[in-house]
Amino acid sequence: MALDQDQQAELDRLNKVLEVAKRNGNQIFIANIEREIAAILRGEDSPLIEDYLTEEERSGKRPGHLL
Repeated sequence: MALDQDQQAELDRLNKVLEVAKRNGNQIFIANIEREIAAILRGEDSPLIEDYLTEEERSGKRPGHLL
């Protein structure tokens, strides 16, 4: 699967953060970043966003606001 420009940029950022997390030995952070990277490579949405944001928050709407 070919990544679009935004996906590639996100993948590049995540790989940089993963390097730092590995140097620091933060296993939970490493696991979460690896989940994010795997989702991008599969063409899926972020598992962290799906786990922690409501549908309204994922769509960019803010509770109590029209837009």
